[in-house]
Amino acid sequence: MLGKDVVQDALNTIFLAIQDLIKYDKNIDLAFGFCNVRIMNRGLKVAFHENLSKTVGSAQFEDQMVRQKSPVSTLWKTSYGDTWAKSTLGSLVKKPNMQVTQTLNEKTEALRIMSLDLSSSGRFFKA
Repeated sequence: MLGKDVVQDALNTIFLAIQDLIKYDKNIDLAFGFCNVRIMNRGLKVAFHENLSKTVGSAQFEDQMVRQKSPVSTLWKTSYGDTWAKSTLGSLVKKPNMQVTQTLNEKTEALRIMSLDLSSSGRFFKA
């Protein structure tokens, strides 16, 4: 539910942090649930969950991995705002009021224009 750039920046930051930890000879153990990624003494080892191949190979796996089971036509009829409001993250992070934000932006722009007028009128020129 966040923008692509926000997610991409967060992932890039995580990977940069991992690179820094490796550079300073720190051991890392990332537990993802389906596998553990261990970087010990700058060596990479991966241990997958023993039931992973059975889980991925089962007939129910595809049904569990499908994000949207309703047809696309119903997705087009729902608004992004409603979906966001019903999500967990939407209840934590409130979207700003667009009218208030637009009013504040207009006031800021007006102040910027007025400050240009005031700074230009303060100069004296010889004829």
